[in-house]
Amino acid sequence: MDDQTANPSVTSEQLRTILDIARALTVTTDLDELLLRIAQSTCSMLGCQRASIFLHDPPTDELWSKVAIDSDPIRVPAGSGIVGHAFRHNASVHVPDAYSDKRFNPDFDKRSGFVTRNLLAVPMIDWDRKPVGVLQALNKSGDFGPTDAALLGLLADQAGVALQRWKLQQAAMQTSSIRHEMQLAKRLQEAAIPNRPPPVQGLACAGWTRAASINGGDCYDLWTLPSGGLAVLMGDASGHGLPAALVISQVRALVRTLCEMETDPLRVLQRVNSRLRQDLERGRFVTAFLGFVNRDGTMRWCSAGQAPIIFHTMQKTQTIDARMPPLGVDELSGETETTHLPPGGMLVLTSDGITECFNPAGDLLGTQMVVDAVRGVPQPSPQSIVDALRQIAVNWQGKEEPADDQTVIVVQRL
Repeated sequence: MDDQTANPSVTSEQLRTILDIARALTVTTDLDELLLRIAQSTCSMLGCQRASIFLHDPPTDELWSKVAIDSDPIRVPAGSGIVGHAFRHNASVHVPDAYSDKRFNPDFDKRSGFVTRNLLAVPMIDWDRKPVGVLQALNKSGDFGPTDAALLGLLADQAGVALQRWKLQQAAMQTSSIRHEMQLAKRLQEAAIPNRPPPVQGLACAGWTRAASINGGDCYDLWTLPSGGLAVLMGDASGHGLPAALVISQVRALVRTLCEMETDPLRVLQRVNSRLRQDLERGRFVTAFLGFVNRDGTMRWCSAGQAPIIFHTMQKTQTIDARMPPLGVDELSGETETTHLPPGGMLVLTSDGITECFNPAGDLLGTQMVVDAVRGVPQPSPQSIVDALRQIAVNWQGKEEPADDQTVIVVQRL
């Protein structure tokens, strides 16, 4: 006989037990403790010999006994046996005589020595009314009646709520943990950004970066070389978020270390490239610019996928196309290039989050608008130009938050 729906009477003691379990749901976070209490209440309220709580394991599509009072753990296919029937059909199942029911599997009795006479199985359902497990009561003196079915249904509902709340708590804890780790990674990234421009006689510089999410795939660095010149690094890892942030942090660390030994920008990027080609998964890459600027304005530089803009004067500019592929894609071959910045001359670097940002109409900002914005600064200095390019990007996008990581570096010979 399935799906009992009579209107039974419930004693005050039974009702008190149900309310105690409901109250425990609000203060107890231990799922095992709650489910064990529900199983114990099943035995005491229904006057049955044993009770079991089966949970569904989606990866294997099995039901396994999370709680089995006076019984060994059981694992069965989700559509097998009486508990499987209750789960698959999302309906209670009452079996007055277990051994006369074809769905009953007597193997468990044979292994344990226990004899199942009668049983009542009720599905545990979540808030979407979908079954997540089964609560089963075994061996009531006489037989299970309508009151027992109603009480077991109430207990099964409590177990379903406990299980779903536990899953939500686990998901929230995992999300909180991931967010904490991402915030930590963000702080580490921010700590790697220069707090102030390094003092190099005859040169001034400034930089800025904004991530499109908590963690960014762009980086810039400015530091003093052992020779007394200025080192300039801009990197942009494909994508954004935590994976790109991890890659670009690796690139910065490699470059800073190699620059202690290598005096040729090309050689530095070649060695970083060799490492990335081994480490990066297919389809990932890093565009990078590395330049060494002397105090007399001589700049030796190498670009892997980045396109620098050199302002010899405000009227005379040199926009250089990337002449080598990004890091991590192929071998880097070529030469370190040399440029001379005259007094007042500038190097301007922007990541593609600036030049390739879109306005609401779907138009790209483009390199020419970057050049025009620099020329429009009344008294050009590295910081004023950085501020101007930040503002033009915001105006063009129509919002502060970018769709891609944005970075600007400006170096000027005084």
